[in-house]
Amino acid sequence: MSKKPNLIFDVRINNLILAKNINYKIMPNALALIIGNANYSLQKHKLINSVNDASDIAQKLSMLGFTINCVTNADKEKFERSVTSFGNNLQKYDIGLFYFSGHGLQIDGNNYLTAIDTNFIDAISAKYTSFPLNSVIEYMQQSKTKVNIIILDACRDNPLPNGFRGINDSGLAPIYAPKGTIIAFSTSPGERALDYGSGRNSIYTGSLLNHISDKNIPIEDFFKRVRTSVFNLSKGKQTSWEHTSLIGDFYFNSGDLIQSVKLPYRQECIADELFVSRGTKIDTIIEKLKIYDWYTQGPAIGELSTLDVSSVDESDLFLLGRNILQTAIGGTFAAKDIMENLSTWLLPFLRNKENHVLNGMLYEMYFDSKGHFRKGKFKSNYLDELFQLQTDVRYISSFEFIRQVLEPFTDDVFYLPHNPPTILAIEAVFEEKEFKDFFDDSVEIGAVLISVKHGNTELLQATNVRRYENDRSKFPDFEQKLRFSLGVPKGKLRLSTNLTGNEKFVTYPYSMNLSRKFSEADINANDF
Repeated sequence: MSKKPNLIFDVRINNLILAKNINYKIMPNALALIIGNANYSLQKHKLINSVNDASDIAQKLSMLGFTINCVTNADKEKFERSVTSFGNNLQKYDIGLFYFSGHGLQIDGNNYLTAIDTNFIDAISAKYTSFPLNSVIEYMQQSKTKVNIIILDACRDNPLPNGFRGINDSGLAPIYAPKGTIIAFSTSPGERALDYGSGRNSIYTGSLLNHISDKNIPIEDFFKRVRTSVFNLSKGKQTSWEHTSLIGDFYFNSGDLIQSVKLPYRQECIADELFVSRGTKIDTIIEKLKIYDWYTQGPAIGELSTLDVSSVDESDLFLLGRNILQTAIGGTFAAKDIMENLSTWLLPFLRNKENHVLNGMLYEMYFDSKGHFRKGKFKSNYLDELFQLQTDVRYISSFEFIRQVLEPFTDDVFYLPHNPPTILAIEAVFEEKEFKDFFDDSVEIGAVLISVKHGNTELLQATNVRRYENDRSKFPDFEQKLRFSLGVPKGKLRLSTNLTGNEKFVTYPYSMNLSRKFSEADINANDF
């Protein structure tokens, strides 16, 4: 690989590159645990906005590519289980983020994050019924993630009786970040944090939300912006503070949002890798559909006939739709039969002119198990069967739903639902070339794809494709591959080419990277 200048380290971390002075439009492989505690046992300890803060941060980070587990009003047991699960799962990720909103304490120089059932009667009781911040840091350190981010909108007011606070115990104690970690506090050491001041959010979290979508801002500069906002909005009463040992630059938003609309479904259904069965009938069916075994999946689909659809909530219907499509693509005959008879099969799931099962199928085609956009890798196997419903008045709302969800990705989605449907005009340019047969040295005339344009915009991005990585096929097979890559349903692609008809075959990249914009990664993709 050719060397790229100004790199602090030249390491590709799965889907993210942390690099100096280079803007990569690539999604992060990141996991976040968000905890917001407000409903404390005693009325005087309750907080107004902590749950709002956690929910809003979770939604924003989900848009930015993080896999999210959001926990609100956690007691000590739930707090411990959530952190332990986070620490174990974090080993599969490159970036970890922990956010806490609620009461924080320092006792004997150590910091503790409180559960809603923390006992504030005295320091000893509080210590053993809270969760130590050091344990969160240790879990993140042992996971070997490349970047760890800890954000604490805590120390809102120390709820311990005055006699147990100590001179400097009005806020959290200073703490130093291990290598590869940044710890951000809503206040400077010894200060208290406001629980209000930014609408439904605290001043600090409101400022985080206000700046976190700013594009291409290194994380240190991001927190400086937050600090300026917090200081000004609190009239100088609160100053946020960070300690960092990060190496290289990290950007919350390198330019690509995952979602820009708030989806009306539970987080574990949007990022369905987080799904855990609750033992309900619908959950049991979905759990079986997720097993890659036709002999399990087929009977599970049969169980749907005995399901009381009216008792199933919208999120579960959405998740069911996602798994029906996955199962059909996997080859289970019962699921394939559903996809081939969609307009009739979907009717029992209509609810107030909405069909959440169809919403799930459409979402699954464009978004993966983390809730990340499938850039250039759509599940197009049943594209035609799904889009034949876009003019059916019974299902129009589902296509309006997916249209809104896909709006942020118009650089990479070329066909959005329309009523009446539209035609996408594409020009494909080939270069005629002689190909020598490997066995008998005979020569055949083929055509090499060199350009795919929509209007004046080139869509065929630079890719690291060697000869043996090219597809070779008859033109109709190429046309279908192109149509699926573009996400265009049958009959809605008008393809113009310069082919003469003398070509025996056409060749084109096995993975066609089609986009209306170039990224730095695309430009350098041929540097191997």
